[in-house]
Amino acid sequence: MSTLKAINAQVIAPQESPDAIPLTLKAGDTVFVRHAHPDRPGYVWAEDGQLSAGWVPLDIISTNGGQPHATAEYCSAELTVEPGDTVRLIWEDPKHGACWCEDRHSERGWIRNENLRFENEG
Repeated sequence: MSTLKAINAQVIAPQESPDAIPLTLKAGDTVFVRHAHPDRPGYVWAEDGQLSAGWVPLDIISTNGGQPHATAEYCSAELTVEPGDTVRLIWEDPKHGACWCEDRHSERGWIRNENLRFENEG
């Protein structure tokens, strides 16, 4: 019988999550696009018009037919991490250069790939 092993990564650069309730979208949800990310091309600040907001890849937002809306499921939660933290990788999104991770407090969210050193790297 084989054993599954958690895949971990070491945080090598700090990342702070936005001070907002993360935006959780499903296809068809209306969003309000506010502005482009200052240092991450292809991401925009989006809001649901109520309480939730976050950075969302522009390629999952359609502007066809008037009001912008999500074309796929997405959660904008990001983790606040510091160099030296270890996180568990849950899912990698190579298209957007980020991993959905879990920290030692069981919080989950995105961490940019450039802020991580994967277990099998030097």
